[in-house]
Amino acid sequence: MIRFLLALSLLVSAGIAQAHLLPKQNATMKIVDDSANFVISVPVSALVDVDDDRNGLLSAQEIQQHSQDIEQQFTARFTVTNAGKSGKGLMAWVVPPQTDGDPLDSDYVVILHRVQFDEPPQKPAVETDLFGTGDGEEQMTMRATLGEDQEVAILTVDNGKHQFFRGSLAIFVDFVGLGMEHILGGLDHLLFLLTIIIAGAGWRYWLGVVTSFTIAHSITLTLSTLGIFSIPSTIVEPAIAASIVLMAALNLKYGPGDRGAMGWARIVIIFACGLIHGFGFASAIGSMLSGTSSLVATLAGFNVGIEIGQFVFLAVVLLIILAFRKAGAGDWSHYIPKLASLTALAVGMMLFLRQTELI
Repeated sequence: MIRFLLALSLLVSAGIAQAHLLPKQNATMKIVDDSANFVISVPVSALVDVDDDRNGLLSAQEIQQHSQDIEQQFTARFTVTNAGKSGKGLMAWVVPPQTDGDPLDSDYVVILHRVQFDEPPQKPAVETDLFGTGDGEEQMTMRATLGEDQEVAILTVDNGKHQFFRGSLAIFVDFVGLGMEHILGGLDHLLFLLTIIIAGAGWRYWLGVVTSFTIAHSITLTLSTLGIFSIPSTIVEPAIAASIVLMAALNLKYGPGDRGAMGWARIVIIFACGLIHGFGFASAIGSMLSGTSSLVATLAGFNVGIEIGQFVFLAVVLLIILAFRKAGAGDWSHYIPKLASLTALAVGMMLFLRQTELI
């Protein structure tokens, strides 16, 4: 009975009252007085010897039969500290994700957890390796609340530890890294950058096109994350792919940007495409911004990270071109923009067809 009341109070304090306790790969932490209250989704593939029929799902019967084992695995692999001191776990209760109707077989379970400290935690840290092997199960998005402050962190297989509420500077640094990771790991954004970089030569041209793209995506990134104006991802993603096709086609038709027939029209087109890409950037951090008190630090850090990533990519492309020329390939180096544009055109068309589900 006491355990049930603790779980009920945890759900109330966490604000959980839905048909599903929590979406997959998500977690919440709410600090109340001297306690940290958690609702955490844990993938079945992260647990050992609990899936009796090995179908990747847990039935209500399997959850009931292995609840104690699941709770023990959880408490051993999920730690919460404050100022380096571990808290005292008051409860860890495993439940099916559904809150209404008969429990369905699911590829994840929900853990209700409460940790108590000697004093109210101001900078709690969480560390876990409860990541699965399925698609998307290599990370966990955790939203933490302390009074009026909110912070969202993404825990991953490579970095399963995070300290919350460290201040704006730390958040800024984190989002600089996230921005760099997003731009350098995004094939669509890199292809678009390639089409605008490869189309011209000279620092004036590169400064002009990159500045145009930067200003444009900064505008829509800000508007979207502030909730002022946004476009559904079902429109944004195909539009980003279409922007790659457009710029590649312009390169093939008109040639390099600093000598071709496009002139300033190319800058205007790049600006328009940048507006679309900004909505794409916003989708990468949209869920991490809602309610956070460090919105400025988050937006600024992510934007700075994107710009650093862009200039890193620009430097790599220019170094490759320079290496070709120094290697004695100057006679045919003028074919590089055409070859790169043809490649971008083909890949961009494939991305567009995939995003529109035509293939």
